[in-house]
Amino acid sequence: MNVARVDVHRLEIPLTTPYRLAFGPVTRYDTIIVNVTGDDGERGFGEATLLTGYTDETIDDSWLLAREIAATMPGTAMAVVRERLQALGRRAPFTATAFCTALDMASGHPLLRTAKTMRVPMLALLQGADTAALRDAFERVHAEGFRTVKVKVGFDVVLDLRFVADVQAIVDGRAAIRVDANQGYTGAQAAAFIGGVDPAGIELFEQPCAAGDWDAHREAVAAASATGLPLMLDESIYAIADIERAARECACTYVKVKLMKFVSVDALAHAIECIRSLGMRPVLGNGVACDVSCWMEACVAARHIDNAGEMNGFRKARRMLLARPLACDRGDIVIEPGMPSLDGDALDAFTRERVTFDTESAGCPARS
Repeated sequence: MNVARVDVHRLEIPLTTPYRLAFGPVTRYDTIIVNVTGDDGERGFGEATLLTGYTDETIDDSWLLAREIAATMPGTAMAVVRERLQALGRRAPFTATAFCTALDMASGHPLLRTAKTMRVPMLALLQGADTAALRDAFERVHAEGFRTVKVKVGFDVVLDLRFVADVQAIVDGRAAIRVDANQGYTGAQAAAFIGGVDPAGIELFEQPCAAGDWDAHREAVAAASATGLPLMLDESIYAIADIERAARECACTYVKVKLMKFVSVDALAHAIECIRSLGMRPVLGNGVACDVSCWMEACVAARHIDNAGEMNGFRKARRMLLARPLACDRGDIVIEPGMPSLDGDALDAFTRERVTFDTESAGCPARS
């Protein structure tokens, strides 16, 4: 099958509530949506949401790159395009993923198809300005059926310890707690946090130190080994080689992966099984992504993951992009049979730039 047409949209999607992270609050998603049509009429779409501080790719550079990629695709065999994208993924994985997963979908990838309804347990983000707000937020998500919650630290060790203690008192064993520092600590700060926190009820402590600072992370590992607090790496993991290094250095119990790092659905599934084969536990999901990517991750999680998914980014966006909104029920993502489609009105509402290339435009945008 050859590519007949490529539509690329640059979106700005506001969040319902600012998402507070150690490297700054997130108020919107900067997203690229790629929509591919084959010469047999099959269609597929993919997403890249760029977050400064999480990836070196920026929305401006990715938009320029996406235009360049799209211009070369019409009239080219999908297999040839896929090979190019795999090579590109080594330097621009988020952008490459938007294109490659669109091809996965257009080709009818079996991991993205289901004949029956599937359910994937999901965690809920827990935020609140004070103890009363935290309590209200937890009671709400607990009543909705969520049995795992995540809280953010990485700001100030002393204040973070008080915050986590408040969360533990509020949750009171009714849900598992995941604590995420988003690279906010030095090695010494991570060790201080681990030494001061009560591990009761905490399922894991995620990415305490900067992604590339393995020396700092070793300080965290040493502290965690004394307390029994399980660690998870996220931002440190971009490739199979990183997973292998984490196993070799006994750096963590859990490894989190995201679709946007691994370019294709097959590569993501392979990474998950690699984590498991090396004696660690895989966690999957992107908390900063639209429903397109979250749906794809949930499809993979339904077959490959046995714990709460973190693909909850779609719950933060003001509006979904899928025509049939991704549903939640009793703390689960519900995956309905059949392939979804995009909501044209939602795309129009959030599109800041758009370009289309097809076989008739001969490498020039048909409309922009």
